Amino acid sequence: MKIRELIEKLNEKQRKTVKRCLQSCEIIDLDEEVGIEINEDLLRFLKLISNPIRYKILKMVKNRWMCVCLISQALEEDQTLISHHLRSLKDMNLVHERREGKLRFYRTNLEELKKYIKLLEEEFS
Repeated sequence: MKIRELIEKLNEKQRKTVKRCLQSCEIIDLDEEVGIEINEDLLRFLKLISNPIRYKILKMVKNRWMCVCLISQALEEDQTLISHHLRSLKDMNLVHERREGKLRFYRTNLEELKKYIKLLEEEFS
């Protein structure tokens, strides 16, 4: 939608205020498109890492393999909860998983993380 079209949807009082602001803000192109499309993968990524536990896990295992039991001890959280968060991270390919016997070890997939960071950068550049 164009800026001009957005202004037309305002009530009279809002329109007057916005037009005054447009003059002082030096917004020139009223025919500029306002992009509001959402990259669903990027949105899912942002929601995923906005959780403090998942964010801490990603930081904790960024340069090392760690098992669930050590992660849960470090975060002082139940192993079941940590496993749940790791599953969410794994579903988006943000962690690598390695099995040794009954233990599972995890490490941040830095390449995938960088992919999302690049997408975010592109959205705002």
